[in-house]
Formats: sequence, C-alpha cells, structure tokens
Amino acid sequence: MFGFLKKGKSKGTEDKPQELKAAVVNREELLSRADKLENTLASQEGQGRIETLNQLGELYFQAEEYDKSIEYFEKSLSEDAGLGKAHTNLMKLYNIKRKEAAQQKNSEMTQLYLDKMDKLTNLSKDSMRKGKF
Repeated sequence: MFGFLKKGKSKGTEDKPQELKAAVVNREELLSRADKLENTLASQEGQGRIETLNQLGELYFQAEEYDKSIEYFEKSLSEDAGLGKAHTNLMKLYNIKRKEAAQQKNSEMTQLYLDKMDKLTNLSKDSMRKGKF
C-alpha cells in the first residue's frame, strides 16, 4: 500500500565509486595547483605574498592536508596579522586537530591546539582593537 516502508536501494548508492574517483582526482588537482603556487612564493613580497600564502593554505585545506594548511596560514598571519580568511580557517583547522588529538586520547596535543585557539582568539581581538580588519 505505502511505499515508504519498502526496503530497497537508496538513491545514489551506485554513484559512490564514481564520487570517490572524483574526490581523488580533485585532491590531486588541488595538490598540483598548490605545488605550482609554492614555486612562485619565493619571488613574491608584500600583499601578493600574503594572498599566495592564503591561497596555499586554502588549497591544502580543501585537499585535507591540514598540517600543510596550518603552516601556510600561520606564515600568512606572521607576515600580516589582519583579520581575514587565515583567522577563520586556522580556527577551523585547530579545532579539527584538537578533535583528532582528543579522539586519540593525546592530552598534550589536545592542549597544544587549545592553546593555539586561545592565542588566535587573542590575536583577533588585538586586530579588532587596532582596526586591522
């Protein structure tokens, strides 16, 4: 009578392998783009360098290379502490790493990322006070 209780294939289950292939290709493309950008970084300075550092952080974030992403966003903030995408993404990344450490019951790493989150929050407050946003 009613079809909502029938067991059957859910929509989209046959697309899973294709989605995984697309994700792998997309990840490889992201890492390739990041590699090309890294090669231009040495010759850049000023705001162009900051933008490239943020782009690298974003590419690695999307490719789920969180440690590399953190590295580039932290470099960006060390060169220009103004509020922006680096602040937002670093907070997300620190939270991801904190959760991973907590799941592994690694209290030292959990505390490290909690401290990083606290410092980033204070940096954000300082930037807002100074009008750097």
